[in-house]
Amino acid sequence: MFVGVTGEGANVASARWLQAHHGDRIAVRGNNTHAVRELVAAGAGLSVFPCFVADSDPRLVRVAQPIPELETDQWIVTHHEERHSPPVRKVAERIAALMRAHQPLFRGETPIR
Repeated sequence: MFVGVTGEGANVASARWLQAHHGDRIAVRGNNTHAVRELVAAGAGLSVFPCFVADSDPRLVRVAQPIPELETDQWIVTHHEERHSPPVRKVAERIAALMRAHQPLFRGETPIR
């Protein structure tokens, strides 16, 4: 049994993948991805989340390896005219440093429990 998402959240890649591969087994749907995470944590079924979301939630247990079709690059984007602004630069550098420091989490390298 799976938990899907409805509304605008149904347009994200993981929701489309779940619908395409297990649509006939989706028993309940949440209004957004946060609601889906809460439903899964409460035991309503399985779903698909980014590794950095699910692996950092102790209420959730990964039951499969990352899905290669859902791998994406992450970009830090700024307005062209603001990219050299010291406050914008500082925030971008801090985000990049956090992502580097937590690479295993973002890469889905946390082992299955």
